[in-house]
Amino acid sequence: MGHPKILEDTKGNISSEEKAVRVDAREELFKQQPLINITPPDWMAASARSEWNRVIVALKKDYPLSETDYGSLVAYCLAFSRIKTAEAEIRKSGTFITCENGVKKANPAVRVQSQAMSDLKKQATSLGMTLESRSRLALNKVKNDEPEDPFKELMSS
Repeated sequence: MGHPKILEDTKGNISSEEKAVRVDAREELFKQQPLINITPPDWMAASARSEWNRVIVALKKDYPLSETDYGSLVAYCLAFSRIKTAEAEIRKSGTFITCENGVKKANPAVRVQSQAMSDLKKQATSLGMTLESRSRLALNKVKNDEPEDPFKELMSS
């Protein structure tokens, strides 16, 4: 998951005050109780635990995950597992099923999968895992960057 780091140091010129503001903002993010237990809950399905192990490495590296993010991460992994389970059912039974009276109707697994996809997207966005949420972070970073003045060095001499 390649995405911008929060409050990454800029390569341009920024004032000492701006640097202090950025350092304070970064420290504020990490003031939360850090997520200590990075192992998935035992009661999770195997596919949810596998997804947890896949994403936790990238999330812990690039974002200050805290104990308050635990529920979102659990919900994300459970939604991922439901999508996978529903897809297996859809492949087995098809998108439509025939009832006992001969009437065709949508496979209920399609609705379960659709809801799980919606849940997954919400949790992924809240954890900064979507292109949209990463772009928002990057745009906020760019907005705070001071534009480089080519004459600044000449004028200060």
